[in-house]
Amino acid sequence: MTAGVFILLLIGIVIIGYFISAHNTELRLRNLVRAQQEVCEANFDKMWKVIKQITHVSDTYLETFKEIYPKLIAGRYQGRDIAFIMEQNPPLDSSVLRQLATAIEANRQEFFAQQRLLVARQKEHSTFIHSIPACLVLPYAEDVKITVITSDYTENVYASGKENI
Repeated sequence: MTAGVFILLLIGIVIIGYFISAHNTELRLRNLVRAQQEVCEANFDKMWKVIKQITHVSDTYLETFKEIYPKLIAGRYQGRDIAFIMEQNPPLDSSVLRQLATAIEANRQEFFAQQRLLVARQKEHSTFIHSIPACLVLPYAEDVKITVITSDYTENVYASGKENI
């Protein structure tokens, strides 16, 4: 075997080796992005279930309180000439509302962190497939599409370039 054939064979092995490596890296990054998208969906679902569960508890508490409260004070002043009486009635427990506010903040922060990771992974995949030499051996690789949860308010602010609070 001549030196030229050996060099061509070696170059061919290196190119095939790089193609396999690039293909595997692209596949790994694509799967990481897809998995992170699923994590975001599951996290969003968990966030709403936690909020719904707490609000159901507070709704139940408020309905019970509205039912009991009038009965507690009904009939106390019938036939009395006193125009105003100071008394201590049971207070509405605001701890449920504090718990709800804390749960909303914690879950939204966790969801934001997961969304940020999703965007970072998508960017890593995109950078890899568009960089040389990967783009040469993977010319048909496409960016992974992701869904970032936002709001109409945010979209309007970015569209107008103004935030008027």
